[in-house]
Amino acid sequence: MNSFRIPQTSVYQLTYLAPTKTQIVGMLSSIMGKDETDYYDLLRKLNVGIIPKTIDSLFTDYWTFRKLKSSKRAKGGRAVLRREKLYKTIYIIYVAAEDTLISEIVNSLKIPKRIPSLGLDDELVLIKNVKEIKMEKEEKNVVHSIFRFEEGMVFIPKISAILGMQIFPPRIVTTNLEFDNNVIPRKPINFVQIVEFAGMYCELGSEKILYVDQEENCNVDML
Repeated sequence: MNSFRIPQTSVYQLTYLAPTKTQIVGMLSSIMGKDETDYYDLLRKLNVGIIPKTIDSLFTDYWTFRKLKSSKRAKGGRAVLRREKLYKTIYIIYVAAEDTLISEIVNSLKIPKRIPSLGLDDELVLIKNVKEIKMEKEEKNVVHSIFRFEEGMVFIPKISAILGMQIFPPRIVTTNLEFDNNVIPRKPINFVQIVEFAGMYCELGSEKILYVDQEENCNVDML
């Protein structure tokens, strides 16, 4: 089970359908044994593509916690927090960078220095089928990955031909790709809109430059 909280939600915490670029880079920096400074450096150097292959279900988890009274004005008591979680998910994640950095990432994915997790710290992940591939950029009007939404863009969802797969139709959400790490708290500075979905692919109204994975027969937008 994993949960990738949409930052604008608090008492009822909604989840993205897939890990964001910032979360994926966070996992990579962790398993590589990096610190916070290295994380922000990796965030600038890496491009990430995500294909949600399978999401078995989405459910809401209820947490009850006690609020402690810290002053005469602040009231204690119990509170309930609801958080969406994803069950039995499978993702294909692409990471693009310079050759020397990719080699270090591949080695860390195969032999991680820390236990890999995505979402909350206790939401562990199983990493499989790690390999280096070559992907060519081509203009395509079919996209299989989560992709950046531009104003006026037209897309038509198409159902994948896999029987029994759970369908999550496309939705447009906002995500951040970069932080200003010179201020505290860290400030998000590069918000973009993305289209996310699962069990489907999208036909675009016009061609878009995408990375082509010949082996998986997938066209991927790298963020």
